Amino acid sequence: MPNASDSWKTGAIPVPKRQLSLPSSSSLSPVPTITWMKVNGYIPSKSRLRKSQAVLEIPNLQLDDAGLYECTAENSRGRNSFRGQLQIYTYPHWVQKLNDTQLDSGSPLQWECKATGKPKPTYRWLKNGAPILPQSRVDTVNGILAIHSVNQSDAGMYQCLAENKYGAIYASAELKVLGMQFLSK
Repeated sequence: MPNASDSWKTGAIPVPKRQLSLPSSSSLSPVPTITWMKVNGYIPSKSRLRKSQAVLEIPNLQLDDAGLYECTAENSRGRNSFRGQLQIYTYPHWVQKLNDTQLDSGSPLQWECKATGKPKPTYRWLKNGAPILPQSRVDTVNGILAIHSVNQSDAGMYQCLAENKYGAIYASAELKVLGMQFLSK
């Protein structure tokens, strides 16, 4: 029976990585027929097989390349298969950033920043470089900053930080708060 190597069980690959090679054993005797498949999916069309199909190369990895892969080696002595889970992780990437904003004193502010990544990013908010702490009129939930009634002390530079274990990104915007306008007679 062929002894297909299970030299890889799981692969945690940070993207962008140009290529992934998944090896199987090529020193079997008699020389087996080796086939690859992606369980519950398709082998990416950009993939290449090398060394008599013993190595599956997946160039330009993308999130949808993740999944369970199976290699089967078969010859006159029998058949053997092994599986390996390919997990792909990415650093955060902005989907929605902040814009500079100018508001009248007493107006509500809601800023939202959105990022993608795997694992899913977490968010932190900063004002002039210092963490924003929850207050009775200030809420920070995920990528949303809400100030129920802005005043002059809220003016400044704000940063939304999105991070996961592979990286962190910042988006910045300035809040200008206009004073109350009084009409004279």
